[in-house]
Amino acid sequence: MKIPKSQGTVPTFRWSGRDPQGRPQSGTLQALHADLARAQLRRQGIQKAQVQRVWWHQPDGIKSKDLATMTRQWAAMLKAGVPVVQALAMLCKSMSHKSLVRVMQSVLSDVASGVALHDALARHPRVFSSLFVHMVEAGESAGILDEIMERLSQTLEKNEALRSKIRSALMYPTAVLLVATGILVLILMWVVPVFEDVFESLGAPLPWSTQVVVSLSDSLVQTWPVLLAMLALPIWAAQHTGPAASRFRLWAAQWFLRWPVLGPLMATSIVARWSQTLAALLSAGVPLSEALGPTAQACDHPVYERATIQLQRRVVQGSSLSEAMGQTEHFPAMIVQLCATGEETGALDTLLGRAGGLMVTELDDQVNGLTSLLEPLIIVVLGGLIGAILVAMYLPIFNLGQVF
Repeated sequence: MKIPKSQGTVPTFRWSGRDPQGRPQSGTLQALHADLARAQLRRQGIQKAQVQRVWWHQPDGIKSKDLATMTRQWAAMLKAGVPVVQALAMLCKSMSHKSLVRVMQSVLSDVASGVALHDALARHPRVFSSLFVHMVEAGESAGILDEIMERLSQTLEKNEALRSKIRSALMYPTAVLLVATGILVLILMWVVPVFEDVFESLGAPLPWSTQVVVSLSDSLVQTWPVLLAMLALPIWAAQHTGPAASRFRLWAAQWFLRWPVLGPLMATSIVARWSQTLAALLSAGVPLSEALGPTAQACDHPVYERATIQLQRRVVQGSSLSEAMGQTEHFPAMIVQLCATGEETGALDTLLGRAGGLMVTELDDQVNGLTSLLEPLIIVVLGGLIGAILVAMYLPIFNLGQVF
């Protein structure tokens, strides 16, 4: 089995061509370059394919919440005994999300022409992750697609709930931080230079605090292009492939995980999603060595993606999952111990699911603590900083008033 390497964002190509029956088809796919994209289309039976790289690509405007809702509806239809093709047709008619409708119409066309469902889904990697495709393939092989779709919808909803918790916890502090930073930049770049001109015209000696603020202002005015380029670097790294961008993303992710308070919060969220995803794949009958690949992708984090790929290599080489996890520093001892117990009892999927539940509970506690601590702390620190700058700028004026 080929083990995927941890890579950055793979380029996306928009393609059009004809299927073996001569019907026009189109869609998007991911490949390292155009020649590989054409080769992939030829293997899928697409003839006269034309490909064009999409340089700035949103994944069809389809959010994970939209996909989770659609999967829940799909699972309900299959549970009710509706055939796959008919269920796909009903989904296309009932959904209001135009981009998702176009994708599902393409899937419906492929399935109706005899393509396996998981292969049809795999043609849209920007929408359906390898987790989605692997679980559907397992459901088709075992003849329990309705049950697998139900588990998949639950997994997607749980993962989306975890992301929502993190967004909710960070939204207000981030907004306050951005506004306060904007005010600081405004004061240092436009207000302080005005005071500096006044102080020079007066020729009075400046207190050390005022000198510090003036020096900061001069440095910011002189170096703002460099600072702006540094702020643009993460955007560049997110939109480009290659070793340099991948190394930067990995470094930034590692650096963020070392932050106090926020780093442990992020790690708890990722490990919870990791546990729930792997549990879902194992319960669907996907072998452990194969399940770790989609789990790495579902982490959506370079550090844990890399760590999971390393786990996969060690498992393929004969190591147990718990032993491999014990050799990394990214998984809590509790998760490692539960995995060891699950391997001994043959209930790894069940215990991983419980571990995910425990991590979610821990995440709730961390979010509540973060909300009660971080918001007032940011306000006090930044408010004090802005106040100190203003006092430093008015202090020479007060001193002159005392002289006269």
